[in-house]
Amino acid sequence: MRGQGKEGEELCPYKNRHTKNRKTIVINCKECESESSLNDPDCRRKIFGILRKEVHADCLVLSRLYERDYEGKALESLYTLAGFRESVIGYGGMKMVTGPCTRPEKSECLGERKDFMEILVENAEYDPMKARLALSMFIQAKGLKKVPQDSLECAGCSEQFYQLLCEMLEKSPFLPNMPVKIPALQNHDFSVPAGETGCSAENLLADTSGELAPGDMQHNPTQAPAKTLKSLFQQGENGIKRRQGRGGREGRVERVGESLATNGGTNPDGSTTDVFFDYESRIKPHVRPPFSSSRIYTEAPRNTEFLECYDISSRDERDERVLEISIYRYTDRPEKLYMIRPPEYNLRPEELRLLEKVRKRMIRHRPGDLAFTDPAGARKYFRSMAREFLLEELLDGEKSVSPEELESYSDLLARYTNGLGIVEDLLSDPRVTDVYINAPADLNAVHVVLEGEECVSNVFLSQDDLDALVSRFRTISGRPFGEAVPVLELNLEDFGVRVSVIGDPLSANGLAYAFRKHARAPWTLPKLINTGSISAFSAGFLSFLMDGQASVLIAGEVGAGKTSLLSAMLLEIPQKYRILTIEDTHELPIEKLQGLGWKVQGMSSHSSVLKSGAEISPETALRAALRLGSSSLVIGEVRGPEVKVLYEAMQVGQAGNSVIGTIHGSSAENVYERIVHTLGVPPASFKATDAVIICSTIRPGGSMQKLKRVSQIAEITGSTIENPEPGELFTDIMTYDAARDSLFPGEVLEQGQSELIGKIALKWGISIDQALKNIEIRTRIKEKIAEEGKRRPDLLEAEAVSEANNIFWLLMDSMKSRDKTGFKPGFESETGKGSGTEAGIETGVKAGIETGTKSEIGSKINFTPGFETDFETDFETNFETNFETDFEADFEELYSRWEKWFENFARAYPGA
Repeated sequence: MRGQGKEGEELCPYKNRHTKNRKTIVINCKECESESSLNDPDCRRKIFGILRKEVHADCLVLSRLYERDYEGKALESLYTLAGFRESVIGYGGMKMVTGPCTRPEKSECLGERKDFMEILVENAEYDPMKARLALSMFIQAKGLKKVPQDSLECAGCSEQFYQLLCEMLEKSPFLPNMPVKIPALQNHDFSVPAGETGCSAENLLADTSGELAPGDMQHNPTQAPAKTLKSLFQQGENGIKRRQGRGGREGRVERVGESLATNGGTNPDGSTTDVFFDYESRIKPHVRPPFSSSRIYTEAPRNTEFLECYDISSRDERDERVLEISIYRYTDRPEKLYMIRPPEYNLRPEELRLLEKVRKRMIRHRPGDLAFTDPAGARKYFRSMAREFLLEELLDGEKSVSPEELESYSDLLARYTNGLGIVEDLLSDPRVTDVYINAPADLNAVHVVLEGEECVSNVFLSQDDLDALVSRFRTISGRPFGEAVPVLELNLEDFGVRVSVIGDPLSANGLAYAFRKHARAPWTLPKLINTGSISAFSAGFLSFLMDGQASVLIAGEVGAGKTSLLSAMLLEIPQKYRILTIEDTHELPIEKLQGLGWKVQGMSSHSSVLKSGAEISPETALRAALRLGSSSLVIGEVRGPEVKVLYEAMQVGQAGNSVIGTIHGSSAENVYERIVHTLGVPPASFKATDAVIICSTIRPGGSMQKLKRVSQIAEITGSTIENPEPGELFTDIMTYDAARDSLFPGEVLEQGQSELIGKIALKWGISIDQALKNIEIRTRIKEKIAEEGKRRPDLLEAEAVSEANNIFWLLMDSMKSRDKTGFKPGFESETGKGSGTEAGIETGVKAGIETGTKSEIGSKINFTPGFETDFETDFETNFETNFETDFEADFEELYSRWEKWFENFARAYPGA
C-alpha cells in the first residue's frame, strides 16, 4: 500500500492494480474518518494528490462499504481538476513587481501579491473550482488594495500583474462546469424566471460517505443542477456580467459576486459569503457492492428509447430473488440495449455489511473435508456454509431475518463465491439463448442474444471475474487451459449451457467466452410449429421420415436451430427402438428422453476443436456404436474422418435403423460438396443419405431480427450417374417461401412422385396414396396439438407430445393387425365386449392422474388392463364385416378416435 506523496505528504493508502488493458488505482477508504467523498475537502486534496502522482490510470476506485468507480469522462474530469494546481504553481517563480520600483509601498505590494499566489495555490490543491473562481473574480474586480491612486507607475505595475494573472487563467486547463451552491442564498425566497434553473438549496447527495445504496442514488439523485460557474459569474475575458437593478435570484447572485469581489468575501451586512461547488453531483461514480468487481450500469444512455420491461424469478423456489430486465432501442444505430438490474445492487448498508462479513469468513474458511471439490455438489456446499455463517453472525449481533431472506442471502453468497456471478443472472433469463464476452472484456459490454436478436448489455466483466470463471471451468471439465492449450470447451449441466473459452495467444486481447444455452425442456414439432420454424405439413412429413427409419442430415449455419430440430425429431422415433447418440459436447436431452421411456444410450467423444489424449475420437466412438447392436444412430455433428465409417455402415446396413446427424452447410448442394469433396466420401456412398434438411436464420424484410426457419427439405434421387453434379442429385420436397414465411410442398410431393416416400411405402408394404394419407394424418395431429398449445403451452412439452405419439402408434398397430376376418390371429372377439375405445382411454387417463405425476401418465395409459384390447376390439367391430373398406376411411376413423382421446387427455392433463 502506498501513502506518501511529494515531500512526505500524507496520502490515503492505495494500490495499483494492473491488467493487460487497464490500470486501476484502488484507494482504501475503509479506515478513513473522512466522508470518502469528492465534496469533502480533505478527501479531495488526497485524491488529487494521488492522481498527480499516478498518471494515466484507467479507473479510480474509492473502496469503502460500496466500491465507487470513476472512469471515462468522470476520471478525465478528476485528472483535469488535479492538474489545475500544477498550472498555477508554475507561475510562483514569476516576478510579482516588474521593473525598478523606488516607492515605499513596494514591500507591501510584493507581500500582498505573494500572499494571493500562495492562497491561490493552496486552494487549487483541494478546491480548484473555487481557486479558479477566485482568480477570475480577482482579475475582474481589480482586487489589489495597496495601489496608490495618484501613481501612474503603480497603476502600470498593477496592470502588468493582472495581465500575468490573465495569462495564468487562459493557460490553465479547461475545468468542467460544476453545480455551485451559495449558502448565503439558501434562506432567501428568490423567484426563478420561467425556463431557467435556480440554485438548489439541497444539492448534495443524501449521503456523501458512500454508504448510500446505489439504488437509492438512482431514484434519489441530487436536486436539479444549480447555476454553473459559467452561468453564474460569466467568467473569462469578458469578466462578470453585472446587470444592475435586475431583481430575483440571478440578480442576487450577481450582487453577491460583486460583494465577494469588492469586499473580500464579506456581505454588506457583515456576514461572510462562501461558495460551495458540488463535485459529487457532477462527477458521478459507478457504485457497486464489494463482492462484485464487474460493472453494471443502472441508468440507460440518453440516446435510447424504452421498449419493454419484465421480471425474472429465481429458479429456486426457496429464493424469492427477482431480476428486473429492461429493453431499450438505440436512436442512433440499429441495435438494442439489454439492461439487467440485480437486487444486490439495491441492498441496504446493514445488509451489505452482514454479507461482506460472511463473505470474508467464507474466503478465510479452511474446510475439514474435500466435499467442496466435487463440482456437482460444490454449489450446495457453499450455500450451506453461507447459511451457517449468516446464522452465527445474526445471533452474535442479536438480529433476525426471515427464512426467505436467509435463503436469498445464502444463494447470493454462493453465486458470487462458487457460481458464475452476474453471468448466472443473464443465463437465467428464458428469453436469452446466447451470451458472448469479447476480449478485452473490461472494455467491451457483454452481448446477449434475445430471442434471436443480438443486443448489447449494461454489464462489463472485470479481469478478476474472467480469471475466476476460467479457473472454475478448468476444474469442472478436467481439461487443461493455458498458453499451450488456449481453448476450453465444456458443458455446464446445472445451467444447461455449452461454454467455449479462448485465451492467449489465440485471443491476443485476453479471455473471450461464448455461452450457448440448451433448451431446458426438449423441443417438440408442435412447439416448432408455433414458433414458425416449420409448417404443420413439414412436421407431419418429418414424423413420417423418423417413423420410416430414414437416414437424414440436418444442416445449417451456427445458431440456426439444428440441434433443436434434431431433439424434436427424436420424439418421433417409436419408443420400442433403441437410440445411440455420439456427441463431443452434450446438447441432446438424453436424460429427459430416458425419463419419458425412450431407450437412449449416450456416448462421448473428444472435442472437435482441441483433442485430448484421454478422450475417445469420434471415429472410435462410432465404430463402438456400430457394435452395440441394431439401433437408431444419432451423431451430434458430422465433421471429420468418422463420416467415412458412417457411410460405409449405412451402405451395408450395419447401422441398423435410421441414421440422423447434424452438419454445417447452407444448402443441400453445399452439404454434398463438403461430405464428398472435403471429407472424402465417394459419391456413390453419399446416396445412402435419404434426405437433407436445411435450417437457416431469416431476416424478414432485411430487418435486424433473426428468425430460425427450416428453409429446405431435399431428397437424394436414385441417379445412375457415377459422379453426378449436386443439382442432379437433389430434388426439393419442400421449400421455404419468404413472402409467406412458411414451408410449402414441392412438385414431386404434390404429384406423389417422391422417391423417398415410395421407398418407405415399399418397406411398409403400402401404396404411395396410403403413405401420403399417413403423412396427412400426422400433419393434422401435429396441427391439433399446436393449436391447443396456444392456449395450453404445457401440451406442447415433450411429456404430452410423447403420449400423443404413443396413442397414435397404438391406433396404427391396432389397424394394421387385422386380417380378413377382422380378428387379430389368436385373439377372440368376446374379449372386448361391453367396452369401447373411449371408455378404455378415460379409464387409463384417470388411472394415471390418480396414481402418478404428469410424466407418469403415459405409462399408466399404455399399460392399463384392457386398453389395447379396447382399441383392437373396436376396430374389429367396425371392420370385420368389410375388410376392404377404403383406406382413407380407415385413416379418418383413426384420426377421429385419436382426436377424441386427445380432447379427453387435454381436459384431464395436470395444469388444465
